[in-house]
Amino acid sequence: MSCLVGVLIIVAYNMSEWRSFRSILHSSPFDIIILISTFLLTVLVDLTVAIEVGVVLSALLFMRRMSKIGADLPEDLDTDLFEDYSGLPKDFSIYEISGPLFFASAKQYAEVIKDLGFTSKVLIIRMRHVPFVDATAIHNFLEVLKILRETSKVTIVLSGVKPVVLKDLEKHGIISIIDEGNIFDSFNNALKHAEKIYESKH
Repeated sequence: MSCLVGVLIIVAYNMSEWRSFRSILHSSPFDIIILISTFLLTVLVDLTVAIEVGVVLSALLFMRRMSKIGADLPEDLDTDLFEDYSGLPKDFSIYEISGPLFFASAKQYAEVIKDLGFTSKVLIIRMRHVPFVDATAIHNFLEVLKILRETSKVTIVLSGVKPVVLKDLEKHGIISIIDEGNIFDSFNNALKHAEKIYESKH
């Protein structure tokens, strides 16, 4: 029984994901409210109730953010002056994220980025149509970047990152992993930079 208790303590500790919990506590006030509410309901009431309330609160937050982005977004600088990707090398990838990067789509985007990262030497992620990111998306994105940094030699370049998104990426340390010099507001500038990086690897 003593050995079993020790095993269960370790398993519970690893499942707690306290680092993710701490990271979300540095997010927006609304993300913190959702986290604390879901956590307390899980402990004090029931897991099923906590999930239901968490999903509803997240949906309400999503609708609130979507209703505000129209007037707040700056002019799109990530223009489409280069659309023919057929001439690019096989291990040079371009991936575009369209729409908000939030809890419902975060895992899908993260998996695609991870797969491309393993097969590419340079990966440009276009984010011109990403008006905001939430805590779940940031967490998944950060975990993927850490995996790629440890197991892959891919260089990731971001283009069309809006100021509000860039602020969230900086706040959670994603910029330090990608490197600020690999982030551009224009796709053409990002492409030129990525091509130089690619040439230096050959």
